[in-house]
Amino acid sequence: MQRRWLILSSVSLGSMMATLDGSIVNIALPSIQRDFGIDLTSVEWVVVAYLLMLGSLLLPMGRLGEVKTFKRVYLVGFSVFTLGSVLCGAAPTELLLISARVLQAVGGAMIMSMGPAIVVRTFPPGERGRALGLNGLSVSIGLSLGPVLGGILTQVATWRSIFLINLPIGILAIIWAWRVLPNEEHGHETSFDVRGAALSGAALFALLLALSEGQGWGWTSPATLGLLAAFLVLGTAFVLAERASVQPIIDLALFRIRPFSFGLASVVVAFTAMFTASFLMPFLLQQVEGFSPVEAGLLLTPVPVAMAIVAPLAGSASDRFGPAVLASTGIGIMVVGLLSLVTLPVHFAYIDLLWRLVILGVGQGLFMSPNSSAVMGAVPVRRAGTASGTLAQFRVTGQALGIALSAAIVATRVPVHLAEQVGKADQLSALQASIHDAFIVAAAVCAIGIVTSIIRGSGAAREPSLGQSPAQRGSS
Repeated sequence: MQRRWLILSSVSLGSMMATLDGSIVNIALPSIQRDFGIDLTSVEWVVVAYLLMLGSLLLPMGRLGEVKTFKRVYLVGFSVFTLGSVLCGAAPTELLLISARVLQAVGGAMIMSMGPAIVVRTFPPGERGRALGLNGLSVSIGLSLGPVLGGILTQVATWRSIFLINLPIGILAIIWAWRVLPNEEHGHETSFDVRGAALSGAALFALLLALSEGQGWGWTSPATLGLLAAFLVLGTAFVLAERASVQPIIDLALFRIRPFSFGLASVVVAFTAMFTASFLMPFLLQQVEGFSPVEAGLLLTPVPVAMAIVAPLAGSASDRFGPAVLASTGIGIMVVGLLSLVTLPVHFAYIDLLWRLVILGVGQGLFMSPNSSAVMGAVPVRRAGTASGTLAQFRVTGQALGIALSAAIVATRVPVHLAEQVGKADQLSALQASIHDAFIVAAAVCAIGIVTSIIRGSGAAREPSLGQSPAQRGSS
């Protein structure tokens, strides 16, 4: 009994570090830009390179854990992540920094894809929601600490310290994981589908790059359209290859399980809405309201704090009452939170922002743990690695969609609002109105998740229908 919670502590530490490193870098970008003397387009790749590599590898890393054991992939991932962090902190040029971020993302993909799989294999169904909720707490801590800790370290020391701090933590985490994670035997399915991994990685890379850079390049530019076309071609080739593979990267039969497929659909729309808000709120607070980066980071902490409080409670409640109602209610509350941000006054008191962000954080916390429990609990335990990697993949895709959607809406709506106003001083009010437009669209997208969450059903996978070879499928 006690060992289960020790295992959860190791997984949660990995989740916190991977999340923290994703949120801590943004606030240091101006310092990195000044240090290397590069333009904004170049410094953005410190973030974009990490996102692209992470999003491209989550799916195959989930399958790799099933083949090579979750513990081995998790330990290797932590080691690679820690090494990448040190190289980031020591990078003498921006190109080497971006290269080190790519290496860091390889380790991050291993960590993130293994976490929920280890939890599912460790905890029985009656405790799974609570465990995933507590793991969600570590994600919330990483999200809340990132902007604040990044601002403090960058201001007091240097931007390099936000990476180098991972060295002592990483070493302790590796030792702890090696001691507490259970040793596993290789499964009977020891074949890793290299072709499927390459096709899935290339397809997802093309999609995420198009979404990340489409606004800057133009959505109808040859580069963006070419990447989207490449995604369609490579994605089709991936599906055909997986149908013919004896041991595919992802068993496509999993998507016939309604709690799995509709849970993933809910993840995409929820994270699209969430990251529309998280991407645009710093612009609203810093450019429109005039707060410093550290002040803006502190002002946004109510969202992850509320998530941290609600997520474990929601996870425990889903073990008793089921995930459907809780997850649907959570998305509904997120819709209310997004719409409430539209009514935020131009010059607001802190309490005006506080209650709106708390609503948003409560909705996110109420949704994430039950939904993750439903997705992971719907598939056979032997497919936990695949399900875990797929769940993480859909989260990253939702993040990229949210950033692309918000940037496109603001870029499109600012000229419209400027045309309705007169005077140079109205530039900021046009930006604010455009951000409000994006919040409305995000709320509408989020509302789709209410439907997908309600109709997910409660069926589980039928073991014999999964993992069949093409010959078996043809004879059944």
